[in-house]
Amino acid sequence: MCPNSRIDAVDVLLGLHHGQDTSNSEVLVHAIRPRVAIMNNGTRKGGWPVVMKTLFSSPGLEDIWQIHFSLLGGQEYTVAGMFIANGVDDQPAALPIAPAPLPAGANAPPPPAHDGQAYWIKVSARDDGSFTVTNARNGFSKTYEPRSRDRR
Repeated sequence: MCPNSRIDAVDVLLGLHHGQDTSNSEVLVHAIRPRVAIMNNGTRKGGWPVVMKTLFSSPGLEDIWQIHFSLLGGQEYTVAGMFIANGVDDQPAALPIAPAPLPAGANAPPPPAHDGQAYWIKVSARDDGSFTVTNARNGFSKTYEPRSRDRR
């Protein structure tokens, strides 16, 4: 978080603490300039609009991959379906465009029980600096070539 970042640009930012604002400050995300972000969110946990705005505006970001579609981000703050490994547990007739309000305390409804197939996102890194990210749900994968030294 220092103005003189001691961390060079990163290829993959993994985790993102579910895409919650407690761990994804714009200062940090923009300083490390990830090429790819992989969010371990749930349908009702993470993928907050403020975090998605930070990621989408991060210099050098090529793609965001999500473990789940986020109702909290809605269609407004999400990625194309090929980058999402799991849909919504209790699939509504139509997915919301606008973000859903954050659940509040004891009044928050319990999440539905997950009883279906679960899918993963896999990163395969190679010695030359290239890597491939794969979505197990649809088989979509994308290879990222090594970053040139002058783009760091």
